[in-house]
Amino acid sequence: MASPRLSVVVCTHDRPRDLRRCLDALVALEDPVEVVVIDSASNPPCRILVETYRGRLPRLAYAREDEPGLSRARNRGVAEAQAEIVAFVDDDAAPRPDWAARLSAPFDSDSAVGCVGGACVAAFEDDVRRPRWLSDRLLQFAGITRFGTQPRETRSSSEWPFGANIAFRRAALPRAQPFSEALGRTANTLLSGEEWALVEEVRASGWKIWLAPQAVVEHTVHVERCTSRYYWRRLWWAGVSRARSTETAARLGLRLVVAAPIRLVLYALTRDRVHLYRTAETAGFLVERARGLLRAT
Repeated sequence: MASPRLSVVVCTHDRPRDLRRCLDALVALEDPVEVVVIDSASNPPCRILVETYRGRLPRLAYAREDEPGLSRARNRGVAEAQAEIVAFVDDDAAPRPDWAARLSAPFDSDSAVGCVGGACVAAFEDDVRRPRWLSDRLLQFAGITRFGTQPRETRSSSEWPFGANIAFRRAALPRAQPFSEALGRTANTLLSGEEWALVEEVRASGWKIWLAPQAVVEHTVHVERCTSRYYWRRLWWAGVSRARSTETAARLGLRLVVAAPIRLVLYALTRDRVHLYRTAETAGFLVERARGLLRAT
């Protein structure tokens, strides 16, 4: 049996129901792939669940990381994967049957493409009704993309792919452990930015970043992502992430401070809560920067 060109890394932590749905979708793919499940300190471990798919996924690997952390799990996935293209799918995302072919196609058509991102469409959890205030712009902070329907190279960092549906040419990865372990989700935080930092590094090395909207995963919107509390926390941690990852923190801090009152005005005019919740990003950034300065003294 020829080795597949695409390895799919699924990092999971304490979400067996979501993982089962994801693996069921990978079974239904039209093209062969290698599937690598990284158990990020699940309690209990998910090995038994994964092993039930051994016959239906001919190329299936399982590895466990005892210390939680999404970046750590993703780096382990890169180490375990065998294919020349390494894709990442969240455990609460279900790829459509043609996903693998759609995601791989840009790599085949252009050797300068180093990263490809697919679309993440909302799949609301059973019995969950979408609140009227949950706009499409706000859903981006729940991992739902909105970059249109035309395949193309990204125009700016605002269009960079989401980690729930992203692939890298292995040759474009800058090192053996490409994801910063100072960023990314852990068991108790909503820290993010690790895939953003990696995409920026890949682009800065001369590789193209490509969007493939027809490579679709259905990304579950859980009940907690339909609550106001989630978006206050999510945007706060987005600010913390930006404070930890940016090299132009002073300039960015000024921009965020200036933007805060403007966002309040936009919220008053549009009633789109994305503007309101983004003031938490400013607060998170400033608090984390202050903490960093205190640690440095």
